[in-house]
Amino acid sequence: MQWIDEKALEAWAGRLNAREMLMAMLADLIRMTIDDATRFRFPSGEVSQLRGWDGDLETDEAKGFVPEGKSKWEFGTGPGEKKATSDYVKRTNQTPDDEMAENTLVLVNLGCWDTPTKKIPEWEDDRRKERKWKDVKYLDGVSLVQWLKDHPAIAARYARNVLGTAPKDGALSTDEYWEEFSTQFKPPLSEKLVIADRQREAEELLSKLCGQAESFMIGAETSEEVIAFAVATIRTATPAVRQSLESRTLIVRTEAAARFFAMHTGLVFITVGAAETLAGTLGKKCPTLSAATGAQAKRGSLLKRPTASGMVDGFIEMGLDHGQGYELAHRCGRSLTILKRLINNTPATDPPWLQHVSVLKPAFLAGGWSSDLETDCNILKELGGYHAYGMLEGILMPTLSLADRPVDKEADVWQVRAPVDAFYFYGSQLTDADLTRLRDAIVKVFGKQPEQPSRDQKFNLAKVAHADYSRWLRDGLALTLLIIASMHEVAGLHVKGKTPQQYVDDVINALPDWSKSHHSILRLGDQTALLAEAAPNPFLKALESMLEGVPEQIAQIFETERNRFFGPSSPHVHFLWALESIAWDPRYLNRAAVVLAKLGQLDPEPDSNHVNRPINSLRDILLGWSPNTYALQPQRIACLDAVLKACPDVGWQLLKKLLPCSHAISSPTQHPKLRDFAPEKPEEITFGSVWDFETAVVDRALVAAGDNEARLGVFIESLGQLQAPNRAKVLARVDSYLATHQVDEGCTIWHKLKDESARNEYFGDSDWALSNNDLAAVKEVVERHRPTDPLVSDRHAFDDWTPHIGKYKGDSEDFEDPTDLRKEILQRVLDRDGAPGVLRLARMVKLPELLGQVLGHSHLSITLEQMFELMQGALDPAAPPSLSYYVSAAGVGKFGDQWEGAFKGRFLAQVTDAAAKAKLLLGWPATPTTWSYVEGLGSEVRDQYWRHVGLLPIQASLDDLLYAIDQFRTVGRDIDVLGLMHSRAKDLSSSLLVDLLTKGVSQVDNGFKRFGNMLSYYVAKALKEVRTRSDIDKLEVGRLEYAYLPLLRHESEPLTIFNLLASDPEMFIDVLSHVFRGKNTPPEQTITAEMKTRANISYDLLSAFKTVPGLHDGKIDAQILSEWVATVRTLAAKKGLDDIGDQRIGYILAHAPQDASEPFWPPSAVCQVIDEVAAEHVERGFAIECFNKRGVYSKGINEDGRQEREFATCYKDWADATWMYPRTSAMLMAISDDWIRRADHEDVRAEQGKMKM
Repeated sequence: MQWIDEKALEAWAGRLNAREMLMAMLADLIRMTIDDATRFRFPSGEVSQLRGWDGDLETDEAKGFVPEGKSKWEFGTGPGEKKATSDYVKRTNQTPDDEMAENTLVLVNLGCWDTPTKKIPEWEDDRRKERKWKDVKYLDGVSLVQWLKDHPAIAARYARNVLGTAPKDGALSTDEYWEEFSTQFKPPLSEKLVIADRQREAEELLSKLCGQAESFMIGAETSEEVIAFAVATIRTATPAVRQSLESRTLIVRTEAAARFFAMHTGLVFITVGAAETLAGTLGKKCPTLSAATGAQAKRGSLLKRPTASGMVDGFIEMGLDHGQGYELAHRCGRSLTILKRLINNTPATDPPWLQHVSVLKPAFLAGGWSSDLETDCNILKELGGYHAYGMLEGILMPTLSLADRPVDKEADVWQVRAPVDAFYFYGSQLTDADLTRLRDAIVKVFGKQPEQPSRDQKFNLAKVAHADYSRWLRDGLALTLLIIASMHEVAGLHVKGKTPQQYVDDVINALPDWSKSHHSILRLGDQTALLAEAAPNPFLKALESMLEGVPEQIAQIFETERNRFFGPSSPHVHFLWALESIAWDPRYLNRAAVVLAKLGQLDPEPDSNHVNRPINSLRDILLGWSPNTYALQPQRIACLDAVLKACPDVGWQLLKKLLPCSHAISSPTQHPKLRDFAPEKPEEITFGSVWDFETAVVDRALVAAGDNEARLGVFIESLGQLQAPNRAKVLARVDSYLATHQVDEGCTIWHKLKDESARNEYFGDSDWALSNNDLAAVKEVVERHRPTDPLVSDRHAFDDWTPHIGKYKGDSEDFEDPTDLRKEILQRVLDRDGAPGVLRLARMVKLPELLGQVLGHSHLSITLEQMFELMQGALDPAAPPSLSYYVSAAGVGKFGDQWEGAFKGRFLAQVTDAAAKAKLLLGWPATPTTWSYVEGLGSEVRDQYWRHVGLLPIQASLDDLLYAIDQFRTVGRDIDVLGLMHSRAKDLSSSLLVDLLTKGVSQVDNGFKRFGNMLSYYVAKALKEVRTRSDIDKLEVGRLEYAYLPLLRHESEPLTIFNLLASDPEMFIDVLSHVFRGKNTPPEQTITAEMKTRANISYDLLSAFKTVPGLHDGKIDAQILSEWVATVRTLAAKKGLDDIGDQRIGYILAHAPQDASEPFWPPSAVCQVIDEVAAEHVERGFAIECFNKRGVYSKGINEDGRQEREFATCYKDWADATWMYPRTSAMLMAISDDWIRRADHEDVRAEQGKMKM
C-alpha cells in the first residue's frame, strides 16, 4: 500500500516548510533503517533553518539508503543534474579536505531526477572520481518513495500529518486508530482508563510487540478491546519504545491491505476484521497481534477485565472525580462496550441480547448467585417461574459467547455484568408478577435467621454455619431493589397502584419482625447500607421505634466478636454505614443524626480503638471543614441542636470532637451507591464558613459546659486552634470561673491553663504556637489567679518528665537535663519550708518519683535531722508509695553509718510487715554491709529482700557476685540471675551456669513477669555461653535447649540439639514418640499433663528441625544421609511410627539446600535417597512441606495465580532436570501439577473478586 507517491513529494517540495518536515521524516526513516548510531543530528522545525548541515550521522552499518560510517546530509529543491552539481560544488568548497575524506555526502531532493542524458548512478560515479569525499549519494523523490514503502507506518503518519491526504483504506497508524476510537466516548477515552490495573499485561504485550516475528492472540470480550488495549499500551510506553512502535505499527483491517504487507519486514501488525485470516502470514515476518473472542478467547492469553477501582485514575484523567469514576466503572461492569453506551459520543447501539430480555429477567432481578448452592438456584427458579433451575441456565449459557453479554460466569458464580445498564432495557418490561416474585425472594433471603453451626460441621475461625444464601445473591437482590428505588424514571418502570419507592418500602416493611426486633436488621448483614439507601424511611422508622420501645435489645448490636483475624468486629458497624449513607440526603439528616446519637448513648465503648463508633460517625457527618452530607451549613447547625436536645450527654461528646484540634483528620463516611443528593450548585467550603461553624460549636459548648470544671478543661486543649473571638470567649469564661472556684493549691483548670501557657511559650517559634499578644492574654489570666502558695509554682518541674521551661532549641544537640533545675527547686523548698514543705510538695506533684530521685543528688544540702523528718513523713500512708524507697536510699547514700545506725530503731520498728521493711532497704548499695544489715533483721526480712531486690552487684568482686547469686537462688530466682548477670556470665563456672538454667526452667513464668519478652534474649545469651564451654557435654546442652525451646522460637543461633538429632536416629525417634501415638500404643493409655507439655515442646522441636543429616559446608554426604534414613525407618517401624516417621523424613529432606554445582533441586544425595527408599509417605511429607515452606505470603487485591505458576514452572524444570532419578522426577512433576491447580483456583478467586469490586 503506497501511502505517499512521487507526485505528493513534488507537491510537498513547493511548500515553504518543506526543509523542516523533510528532515523530520528522514530522521524517522533512518531510525527505522539502522539499529544504532553513535552520532545522530537532524534538526527539524524552525531549527532546521539555521546554518550548518541539514543532517549529521555516524553509524557502524550500511543499510538501505543509509551509508556506513560518517555522513553529511543536505536537502535541496529543483531536481536534476544542474541543481545536484551546484549543491555538490557549494558544499565541497565549504568543507575542509580532512572532513570530506571521512564523510559520505548525501544530497536529498523531493523531486524526481529529470536529466535523461545522465542517470543518478552516472552522476554519483563522476563525483566519486573527483576523490573529494569518501563517497557521494543522491536521493530523489523516487528513492524516497521506495524508502517510505519499506516503512509504511511512517508514510501513513506523514501522509496524514504533513501532506493532509486521507490514509488509504484498510490500514491505520496507531494515532489514527486512537483518534477514531477514543472520540466515540464523551469525554474522550484516556489511555490510562483502558490499561487500568493491567500494567503487567501491558508490559508483557510490549515485550511481544518489540520481539521476534510471530503471530499471537489475546483473548477478550471484543476485538475492539484488544486493539484499544494494544494501542493504549504503545502510547503510554517510554518515549523511546513509543517512538519505535508508533513508527512501525499498523492496524490492518482488510484482506487486501494484509496481502500488500505480507512480504514486509520490520513492522508490527494488529489485525482485525477480514485481515485476521492472514494474521499467520503476516506473523512469519513481523510480530502480529490478533484478537480472540467468543469460545476462542480462553484458548490463549486472556485479557481480563480491570477492576472498578483500577479504572478510577483513568476516569479522573478524563475530568471526572473519584466518586463519579468509581460509580461509572461499576455501572459499565468494567466493560468498554457498555461504557461506550453510557458515555457515548456517537449513536448508541442496543445490546444483542435485547430481543431476549423477557427471559433474562430472573437473572437481572437476582443480580448474582452461586450455582453450587441449591438455595440460590431455588430462588432463581422461583423468580422465573421455572420448573427447574436448569431451564434458566439453558437460556443463559449461549449468551456467554456474546461480546456484549448480559451476565458473566466465573466457575460457579453468575453475575449480571452491568445491573444499572441492564435495568434501562428491562425495567419497563417488569410485570406485577415479576415484582411480586422479587418481593417474595427478598423476604425469603433476608428474613431467615442465620443458623448456628452443627457439631459435625468443619470448624472455621468465624464460628458460623454455612450461609443459606450466597453473598452474590444477597448483594444482587439488594442492588436490584436500590436500582428500582433510584432509577425507575430512567427505565420507565410502572408499579400498579403505587410508586416504585412505595413498592420498595413495602418490600422492606414485609420483612419478618420489622420495626419490632433488632434481629430484623441484623439479618440484612453486609447489605444493610444498600437496603437502607433503597428504603431510608422504613429503615429510620424501624430504628426510631426500637430505640423508643426496647433500647436494651438494640444495645446488643454492640456485642463485639473478638474472634476475627484482623481484630474485633461488631454488628453495629452495618447500622452505622447505613445511617451514614442516609445522612447524605438533607431530608433525612436530622433523623439519622438523632438515631446515631441514641445509639451513642447505648455504646459501651465509645472511646474504643475500633473507630466505627456512633459518635465518630456523627462527627464526620457534621464536621465544619469536611462535612459528609449535602445539607447546607445552617441545616447542619440545626442538626447539632437537635442532637443536643435529644441526647445532651452525647451532644456534649460531639461538641468536643467538633472543636478544632491540631492534626485533625476526616474520614469519608459511607456514600450512597446510586442515589445522588448533590445540589445543582454544591456548597463551597470557605474559611469564613469554617470559622462560622466553629463559632456555633464554641457557643453551644460553653452553654453545655456551664461550671463543670472537667468540661471547661476541654477548651484549654483547643485554645491554640480557636479563632481569636472564640478564644476570647473561652478565656473570659475560664476567668470568671477561676474568680469563684480557685483553691489554695490551684484548681485543675488553672493548672491546665498554666501548662498550656508554658507549652506555647516553650515552643514559641513553632507555627502552631500562640502569638505574643494572644499568649500575653492567657498569661494574664494565669497570673491573675495564681495561688499564693509558693509550692504551686515549684511543682511544675516535677509534673512532667520534660517540663516546658525556657525556650525550645530545635537545632541544639545538647539536651537540657532538668535534674539541676529540680535540685535547685528542691533546695529552695528545703531552705524555705524545711522537710514539711518537701513532703507537701511530694503529695502535690504528678510524678513524685522525680522528686525522690533528686533527694540523693550529691549537691543537695540537707541535714540528717531533715532526712529523718522526711523519712518519718514518707512512712505516712498519705505520702506517695514510692517516696519511702527514695528517702531511705538517699539517707544511706548521704549519711552512711549514721543512717544505718538510727534506721532500725527510728523507722523499721514502726513497720510490722517484713515485705514493707525489705522494701525500705532495696535502694541501699548492693554491698556486704547492706546484706549483713539485712541478715540482722531476721529470716523473713532477708527472704523478702532477696525476693525483690532488682540488681546483682555486677561491678563487685566475684565472691560478692557469687554470694548474691546464691541468695537469689535460695529464694527461687535462678531465672532472674540469667537476666541480671549480663557480662559476668563468663566468670561463672560451667556447673553453676548449668544449674541456673536447669532450675530456671520451672521459674519461666516468674521470669516473664520481671523481664517480659526480654527473657528469651537472656536465656539465649546464657545458652550461647554454655555452648562455648568444652567441659559441658553436648547432650547436656541439647537437654537445656529442649527445656527452653518455647523461648527459642526466633533464635537465629544454631541449636546444638539439631546436630544431635541429625546424627542420632534414636534421639530423633524418641522425640517423635513424644508427639505421635504409635500403632501399637494401647488406645486407653492415659495422657498426663506432663506428657502433653512434653508433646508440645517435642512438636515445636520437630517443626524447627530442618538440618539434613550429612550436611557439611553446603554439601550432603549421601552415605551418611542414607544410613540415617534407613536407621530412622527401622526404629520407627518398631514403635509403630513408620508412616509418620516417613513423613517427617520427607519434611527434613524438603529443606535440603540447593547444591551450587547442580542445575536442579533437591540435590543428588536427596534424590538418591528418595529413589532408593521409594516410600509414598516420604514423598508425601516432602510434597506437603514444599507447599508449607512458602510461609506467609502477600498478594495484591484480586491478584491471580501468577505466583503459583512461577512455583509450578520451577518444579517442572527441576522435574525435567532430574530424569536420572525417576521417582524424584515424578514427585516434582506432581508438585508442579498441584501448583497449577492452585494457580487455577487463584485465577477463579481473583475474577470473582473483581466481580465484587
